[in-house]
Amino acid sequence: MKLSRRNAIKALTATALAPMFGIGEAALAGAIPETASPINVILPRAYAPPLDGKQGRIVAAQLGRATLETVRAFYKGKNLPVWKQMYGSMDLEKRVMNICHWIVQSVLAHRDVYPLDPSWIAAQIMTESFFYEFAVSPALAVGICQFISPTGREYGMICPGTRPEHGAPPYRKAEWSGELDRYYERRSAWKQARRDRREISGDESAFLQQALRAGIEGNPLAGAQGYLEACARIEVLDAEVKEARRRFTAYLTQNFEGRSIFADQDVAFFNGFDQRVLYRKPVDAMVLMLARFLRARSGNIIAAAAGYHSGLSNTREDHRIYGPYGRIPAFDSTVSYISRILVNHHEIVSRLGAP
Repeated sequence: MKLSRRNAIKALTATALAPMFGIGEAALAGAIPETASPINVILPRAYAPPLDGKQGRIVAAQLGRATLETVRAFYKGKNLPVWKQMYGSMDLEKRVMNICHWIVQSVLAHRDVYPLDPSWIAAQIMTESFFYEFAVSPALAVGICQFISPTGREYGMICPGTRPEHGAPPYRKAEWSGELDRYYERRSAWKQARRDRREISGDESAFLQQALRAGIEGNPLAGAQGYLEACARIEVLDAEVKEARRRFTAYLTQNFEGRSIFADQDVAFFNGFDQRVLYRKPVDAMVLMLARFLRARSGNIIAAAAGYHSGLSNTREDHRIYGPYGRIPAFDSTVSYISRILVNHHEIVSRLGAP
């Protein structure tokens, strides 16, 4: 049933005035169409897509095709994000169909924790890595699900630089296998130095203005020397963090180069070096993490996905009405991340079931 703009306004007005004039619900039933909003960010606990056996294989195949069609529609003739290669220059079909298989299997395995929409997982992986198994982020997250080493290890994955043998041949650039620990140690020191600087300055803008006025008047501001020393330490530590990241990234990419996750001998290599580049364990970990986050945020998929990106604690909302559902943290990167997942999900779902 379609309503003209005028009739829609009349219907809304009638609904608003009904309690005032004693109009019964039965009288209004024919005035307003029974429609449900297509927008719903709260995934109900009772959501249970049929994913067992043959039906699960059908869902995985349909999801894979819908995802591939989405990519083709927007990137044919263009470079793919993350890959930085022209669409069609890699076997994306093999990758996406395999990933969708493991998505369905993992959603099925963890549905008792919290049910998940397989299409959302595909959309989120598309946002994370565009299905590129050897993607390495500036934060040293790796693989299609972009796990950093501490989280990967928490979910049972072997990660580079965490075993003694990773620092010796046949691993390439083995002398840089310890740069991951150095990266985290220097990064922690950098964060502490920034905290020290804030402790000295308080409101940094006001502090700098006050220091400038004091300098002009020939009366150096107390704390100015400590502030400058903190700035110098931050600069040194920043350079050290970047160098450790550069070296460890080179260590990773050198050991990824020339290998394929579709070759048995290379799969054996990655099972002893970096399981984040494979499919089964990372997808299973992503689904389990999101299921836990959904349970913690009352089914709010937006807050759960934001927690995956920036940490669940950053999605905390203290307001008693909104608290159980969480929130999107005010980080530009997280807002962009969620926006892209939503669009990817919409495009994929719109193609499900299409011939």
